Amino acid sequence: MVQVSDIQAQTISAAAAAHLRTNAPLVVPDAVLTEEYAAAVNDLLAARIRPFLDGLRAQLDLAVREETIGGTRIVVIEPRKVRRNRKGVAGVFAHGGGFALLSGHDYNAYRMAHDLGIVVYSVDYSLSPKARFPVAFEETQRAYQAVTRRHRTVVVAGSSAGANLLIGTVRAAARGRRPAAAGFFAPAADLRGIGDSYVSNDGRDPLLTRDTAEKLWAAYRGTASAVDPQVSPLLADFSGGFVPTTITTGTRDLLQSDAVRFTRVLRQAGVPVRLRVWEGMWHAFESVPGLPEGDECMAEVFGFLDRHL
Repeated sequence: MVQVSDIQAQTISAAAAAHLRTNAPLVVPDAVLTEEYAAAVNDLLAARIRPFLDGLRAQLDLAVREETIGGTRIVVIEPRKVRRNRKGVAGVFAHGGGFALLSGHDYNAYRMAHDLGIVVYSVDYSLSPKARFPVAFEETQRAYQAVTRRHRTVVVAGSSAGANLLIGTVRAAARGRRPAAAGFFAPAADLRGIGDSYVSNDGRDPLLTRDTAEKLWAAYRGTASAVDPQVSPLLADFSGGFVPTTITTGTRDLLQSDAVRFTRVLRQAGVPVRLRVWEGMWHAFESVPGLPEGDECMAEVFGFLDRHL
């Protein structure tokens, strides 16, 4: 658990304060992230998340199936009633989890499909440390390219590691194939693991510590350099342009510095970008069901994407 004082609790919801007081960050016990430990954590997460998502599918009236598109595993999420003016529109989502955890069956991806009234292709990329860079990146690129061949208009959204994969994917896409807009929740944009928040928020974020983040980044990179722009897209050249982008983070987010610095990089390149910093929120807080701040955050991000369709 992390500490939250009564002074801090006064500026966040009761649900957020309770979450902070009852959740402890993920700990990787060994010197490196092993396949065995990642698999064990994924089994626990799947057992906890699957029943919730089963109920959410029924509640939101979503059809969910798994496909392979462009050689990449995809979870296709489709509202039973796609909006009339959205027949040729699709979303591409990439989940978080430090490149090693979770799957394309994702709460935010389900909400994206429902809230925008569009079919969403959630990339179920291969996980590290079994699959190291550039496997997940190349899978995300292939999936995105396949979706753009099927649909006239595409928007993208991703969380943390998924945002990393999508930033590189969008940047590499030809101008005519770029999405209409992008929404990134707490992007892991610089896998060097540097910046003020990696120190100031270490121990304040209930999801992630600096030690765990460093081990996750190392497991994904493998032998690749952290300064490779495809590994750390914040270091890429954006002079060729990008798409209208919204970025979110929180004052407790271990990766807050990534979000702030990436926003600056895009703004300096003349890209329309906005940054939303949420009071008292932690890494990937929008993935916590029932959290008022999370619901409002998703409404803002998906509303931004909606306005670009």
